[in-house]
Amino acid sequence: MVAYDPADPRAITWALLYQSFTAIFKETERALSPIGVSGPQAFALTCLKYGEQPMIPSKLATFLAQESQSLTGLIDRMEQHGWVRRVRDLPDRRSLRLELTADGESKLEEAQREGFKAAAAIFSVLDDGELAVLGRLLERLRVHSLQRLGLDPEAARTWQQFPFATEETAASLG
Repeated sequence: MVAYDPADPRAITWALLYQSFTAIFKETERALSPIGVSGPQAFALTCLKYGEQPMIPSKLATFLAQESQSLTGLIDRMEQHGWVRRVRDLPDRRSLRLELTADGESKLEEAQREGFKAAAAIFSVLDDGELAVLGRLLERLRVHSLQRLGLDPEAARTWQQFPFATEETAASLG
């Protein structure tokens, strides 16, 4: 067992990552709140638009690094807003897929516009090189953490290619 040492770089880095995540999440929520969408809803809408289709709830759960059963409320709220619909037309009639509606597309466009303004402000403290280094490090942590949870990091990817990866860095990311 590893003893906790507050001077250990892992403890300090964990605290920095946790505080950064919390502050960024709150700033994003503040940016999205006036348009009536939460951060998790915006990310789910993004996954529905850009993720591999058909999007079934368990696949959405993988994108969000959550358990399938914990998504029911999120999906219910998005359906109540008219942003998504549940469709039962897969070969297995017990299965359903999630579909983005026209209202969902419109809400996603709003969320992306406001969310990107917040992201630009948040990351304005970093130059392009620092942002690339941070992106590469976070990708390594994302892959490792998802694997430790038994999730497939590639299946959880909503973007086609890691934007900071060069051939050299892609190899180092595994």
